[in-house]
Amino acid sequence: MSNISAVLVGLGYPHLRGLSPLANYQHSLVEAVLGELGHRKSLDEILESRLTDDVPLGPIDITREADAPLEVITDLLHGRGMARPFKRDYLQLEAANRALGLAGELAVARREQSLLHSIGLTKLADRVEHVAQTKGDGLGYDVLSFDHSGREKWIEVKTTNYAIDVPFFVTRGEVRVSGAAPELYHLYRLYQFGSPKGPGLYRLPGDLAKSCNLNAVSFEAAPKHLSRTGGER
Repeated sequence: MSNISAVLVGLGYPHLRGLSPLANYQHSLVEAVLGELGHRKSLDEILESRLTDDVPLGPIDITREADAPLEVITDLLHGRGMARPFKRDYLQLEAANRALGLAGELAVARREQSLLHSIGLTKLADRVEHVAQTKGDGLGYDVLSFDHSGREKWIEVKTTNYAIDVPFFVTRGEVRVSGAAPELYHLYRLYQFGSPKGPGLYRLPGDLAKSCNLNAVSFEAAPKHLSRTGGER
């Protein structure tokens, strides 16, 4: 079942909670899972309905913190160059859910304020800022906070309703900012955001190129200039 979880995540589907992905599967399992997905229309209906569910905008408390998972499946069949017929990448679609992302950012801002208040740093707590809303999305992080010494923390928030060990998506700008200021940069991954127990959290401090395996899943493209002597006109 954990091998099936790995195939599902590779295909852009979430896996069942409690069945963490294990990647040592044979390609025959991929074909079997694709065949089942083709026959189970109800699975797509359930996942599509979850994408459009209303997301509470807060206040939401983050109830637990964990270490980052040891293994996360990020590539399709260990090589996305192998084209396969699957319907939708639900992990990527969820990552584009602005309401979910906003709810996670608000939860983190609230948590940072509470933590600073709890250690007596009230003035710093009042300076916690949801910069993605006040200044826009171009900074490379979502929340400005502070540590116990008063140093700034630049927090990028990634939120999922799914399990702790599904991958997330980062932009080129986020990677660049994390590498330029690794002493300030923190990625907070919220998982199981829709859980009745409340969401969990793990953190990745510093340069994302060092803390994550980064796999290119899309490219910015523009047409090349075709020469008059070669190529079509």
